[in-house]
Amino acid sequence: MRLIKMTGGLGNQMFIYAFYLRMKQLYPHTRIDLSDMVHYHAHYGYELHRVFPHLPKDEFCINQSLKKVLEFLCFHTLIERKQKRDTLEAFWQPRFWPLIYFKGFYQSERFFADIAPQVRQAFRFSDALASDQTRQLLLRIDAEPNAVSLHVRRGDYQQTKFYNSMGRVCTSRYYVDAVDRMRSHVPDAHFYVFSDDIQWVRSHIPIEEAVYVDFNQDADSWQDMLLMSRCHHNIICNSSFSWWGAWLNAYADKRVIAPSVWCANAPTPDILPDAWDRIEVVPAKIRLL
Repeated sequence: MRLIKMTGGLGNQMFIYAFYLRMKQLYPHTRIDLSDMVHYHAHYGYELHRVFPHLPKDEFCINQSLKKVLEFLCFHTLIERKQKRDTLEAFWQPRFWPLIYFKGFYQSERFFADIAPQVRQAFRFSDALASDQTRQLLLRIDAEPNAVSLHVRRGDYQQTKFYNSMGRVCTSRYYVDAVDRMRSHVPDAHFYVFSDDIQWVRSHIPIEEAVYVDFNQDADSWQDMLLMSRCHHNIICNSSFSWWGAWLNAYADKRVIAPSVWCANAPTPDILPDAWDRIEVVPAKIRLL
């Protein structure tokens, strides 16, 4: 048996699930482990079955304390960040020991590029689950050939413990440069802005005639990803939620603009697909604790 730990918000849950789909092709007895998610209260808990109700419910889940004992006594644990970055052999190779436990976020298309259609099928949104406001905006976006999403994440990124690694990457300068570059390729671009701090965006990123989407709050936040995925082009921030909004965009000629740096204090060379356009960014100054 191979178990894969589930953790994080919706975007990270999707990366882990995509990795699981690839692993399950090689090792059919692979399962997602939800034992720790029962006690995970950040973001909105485990969201995959609520957002994608068609996914099969076959996860592994037992008492958290018992799971930790079993992991320690019975499983060989493989931690993603400790593996070589230039190969995936550590993840795919057969092992003599039959019980393997995987911990990581797998934030790269390389983990599932060869099953991309299967991943897109797994993460197909149902418009029927969305609110009336979202469905009305979907009609408008679908009818606009030059719809461009722009996603700004602040919220938890402004907390000191996250700011120095993630929050200081996408400055207002990055977004202004990204808007200018998008307009150079799509002169008639019409921007749809998504953020957990719309007022900050209005004050710091001047965009004429933009639509500011501010009605998807809390447990309805996933609907912003749905809307972003239906735009023709995307400007993303260094957020897995943002990443999936762009990756699930099905337009063959889409242009995706992303920051050249994902994490200010750690290398992440594989996170952006090669076809995506990178804006060179200089992270803001660190905050002293």
